[in-house]
Amino acid sequence: MPIGLFGGSFDPVHLGHLNLAKSAIDLIGLEQVRFIPLNLPAHREASLTRLEDRLKMLQRALRPPFFLDETEISRGGVSYTVETLQSFRDEYPTRSLCLLLGKDSFDQLGSWRSYDKLLSIVNIVVAGRPNTHNGIPAYLKSTFESALSKSVTSLHTKKCGVLYFLEAPLMDVSSTKIRCNILKGESLMGLVSEEVAHFIEQKNLYQL
Repeated sequence: MPIGLFGGSFDPVHLGHLNLAKSAIDLIGLEQVRFIPLNLPAHREASLTRLEDRLKMLQRALRPPFFLDETEISRGGVSYTVETLQSFRDEYPTRSLCLLLGKDSFDQLGSWRSYDKLLSIVNIVVAGRPNTHNGIPAYLKSTFESALSKSVTSLHTKKCGVLYFLEAPLMDVSSTKIRCNILKGESLMGLVSEEVAHFIEQKNLYQL
């Protein structure tokens, strides 16, 4: 069974992240999903949240078949997805590996280091956010259109080279929205797990 790889800042990890991972487990038949928090982002300012706190929130939110994976943190420096994926490919030379992406991230893939090499390492599964249209942006079609598949089976039989759009109900929630809610004193109910909400309150995270 394929392994799902899900990277991000997870600042904080929220129910949208968990819902996407669960949909991938249920609809694709992944064995597990590895949540891979980045160390330092390549395209935006580093998080003001302590790394220790981001990890503790993930530890509270994840239960098998979801697992915390500290590959990028252990490597240190700026986190580049292509390097992370190659390390997993070295570990699992014949296994199907599926990179899980939100549609918003996929649409910006052209800004990623060596994005045109990703399909030579893994399969890519794209989940659309609410109010977005599935599809490959025009500037990415020459790289990704030939890899597009509507067959879940292809994700099990091919270790890399497949682009698949996951049709699943997704939550309209983001880490940015959560941080704004906290600043406004609004409830986090339905946005993060109870364990994560309690930790945020206990640590007074995301307060000015």
